[in-house]
Amino acid sequence: MSPELSDIEPKLKEILYNCLEQVRATKAALYVAASDQQPFTLVTQYGFKEGLRKSIELRDPAIDLLLLKRVPFFLNSIAEDSRFAQILDSASTSRLLVAPIYHRGRLYGFVDMRDKAAGKPFEFGDAESARAITQQFIELFADNGIFGLTPDALVPVVTSSGNIEVPRIVSAPSEASSSYFKASNRIVDEAKRYIDRGGLRSRAARRTLTEAQVRGGAVVLPGVLSIPGAVVAALSAFSDLGGTQVVAAKAQVSPEAMDQFQAKLRGWQQKRNEPDKLTETTTQYPFGKLGAPIGPERLVSTLSAPVRVEGIPGVVLTIAFEAQAGNETRTILEEFLARLEQIVRYAITSDDYQAIRHRIAQKLVEPDINHFPHLKNHSERVADLAERLALFVGLEAAEVEKVRLAAYVHDVGMRLLDYGDLYRKSGLTTDDMELVKGHPAVGAAVVAESPLGPEVASIVMSHHERPDGTGYPAGLSGEDIPIGSRIIHICEAFDAMTASDSYQTPVPPVAALGKIRRVAGAQFDAALAEKFAEMMSRE
Repeated sequence: MSPELSDIEPKLKEILYNCLEQVRATKAALYVAASDQQPFTLVTQYGFKEGLRKSIELRDPAIDLLLLKRVPFFLNSIAEDSRFAQILDSASTSRLLVAPIYHRGRLYGFVDMRDKAAGKPFEFGDAESARAITQQFIELFADNGIFGLTPDALVPVVTSSGNIEVPRIVSAPSEASSSYFKASNRIVDEAKRYIDRGGLRSRAARRTLTEAQVRGGAVVLPGVLSIPGAVVAALSAFSDLGGTQVVAAKAQVSPEAMDQFQAKLRGWQQKRNEPDKLTETTTQYPFGKLGAPIGPERLVSTLSAPVRVEGIPGVVLTIAFEAQAGNETRTILEEFLARLEQIVRYAITSDDYQAIRHRIAQKLVEPDINHFPHLKNHSERVADLAERLALFVGLEAAEVEKVRLAAYVHDVGMRLLDYGDLYRKSGLTTDDMELVKGHPAVGAAVVAESPLGPEVASIVMSHHERPDGTGYPAGLSGEDIPIGSRIIHICEAFDAMTASDSYQTPVPPVAALGKIRRVAGAQFDAALAEKFAEMMSRE
C-alpha cells in the first residue's frame, strides 16, 4: 500500500463499512490501481476469512466488465456468469456486487462486495447505493490529493461570462492552435445542452427490449426449467411493431405443442390489453433433445407473469408445466422473476451508457463537419476499420470500444481550425502545416472534457505519432504511443489513400497496403501493419 493511502486507511475503512450498513454486504474489499496500466491491489477489507486476492490483473473478468460498463454489477448465482465461479468459490461466497470507483474517464479502483445479509440476493437498489459509496472514495482521494485529484477537479468552475473552465489534462498544443482551446468549451457546452434538451434517449422512452437484452435475460431460462414440472419456458418482449422471444425447453417440442404454448401466451397478453406481436423467436435446448418429445398433452398448465421494468411494457416470463402448479412453485417463480428484473435493468443501464457515449461522439463531430461530408465519411470509415482491427488483434472489449470512439472523433480538432480554407488550397504553406499539426491536441482537449473522457482523448492526442519519433504533436515513439493511436494511424492512412472522396488521388487497396508495409516500423507500427494487411486480405 502506498504511504499516502496508508495515512488515510482508517477513513477508507470507515467508508467501506457503509457497504455493510447501506447494502448489507457481509464482506467487502477495496482495491485501487496507481495507474491505468497497473494491477489493482487490496487496500482494506472486512469480513473475508479466506480466498481474498491481494492483487487483481487487468485481464480479470471483473475489471473487464467494469471498464466496459462503468456501472456497478452484481451476480446472485454462478449460472449468471461462469467466469466468476472460482472467484466466488475460493472465498466461500455465493453472491457478488462490484462497484467501480470511476471518475472522468479513469477507473481508480473498485469495491468487491459479497453475500448480502440473511442470504438475500443483491438488487438494483443495492447497485445504486454502491454507486453513492464509491463517490465518497473519489471525494476522499480529492481531499487528500491522491492520484492527482483535487476538490476543484470534481466540479467545473463557471466563470462570470458563462464559460466552463476545466483543468487541462492533455499536453499543451502548438502555438498555432493554442487560441482554439477557448473555443473547445463552446463545443462541450453544445453537447451538454443537447443532452439537457433530451436529445439522448432515456430508459423511460424505450418501448421494448432489444434482441441483445432479451438474450441476456434469457440466461435464467435453464434455471427456470429446474422448477419441478417445468418443461418449456420463454422470455418475450412484445411490441406493437413486433418483438423478440427466446424459448427454452427440456426436450424437442412438437409444432402442435409450440402453437399451444404461444396461443396461451398471446391470450394472456390480450386479456391485459398489451401488445402481442413477435418478429423473432429462438428456441434453445440447454439440456439437449434426447428426452421424451414434448407434445400438447404434456403442457398441462401454463403460467405467465410480467417482468416489471419501468417504462417497458410487454416483457413476460412464461412457463409450461406437466402438472398443475402449486403455491410452492409460484413462490419459486417469484424468485426467478426478481432475478430476471435485476438482469434486465442492468442490461438497460449498461446499454444506455454506451449509447450515450456513441451519441456524444456523433454530436462532437457533427456541428461543423456536416458542412464537409467527406470529412464526416472519413471519420465513419476509419471508426469501422479501427474497430475491426482492434478486434482482429484481440483487444479486450473495453479497449475496442475506446478505439472505435477515438477513431470516430480523431479529427474533431479540425472543426475548430479554418478547415474550409485549408481544404480548398492546392498546397499548404509551412504555417498551414503547423496549424494542421495542432488538430490532435485541439481535438484531445475537446474530447477530454466531454463525457468520453481522457482515456479516449489520449488516443486522439497521439493518432499522428510515429514509431520512429518523427510524428506529432509530442514526438512519441515505439510503445510510448497508445495502441489505439497506432491502430487509428494505420486505418486513417489507408482510407485517405483509397477513398474516392479523399483529398488525394485514390489508389487500389492492394497498392495502399503495399505503401503501408514499405514504411512499417518507421511511420506505422510494424506488427499492427502486418495484422492490418492480413485482416484486409481475409476480407
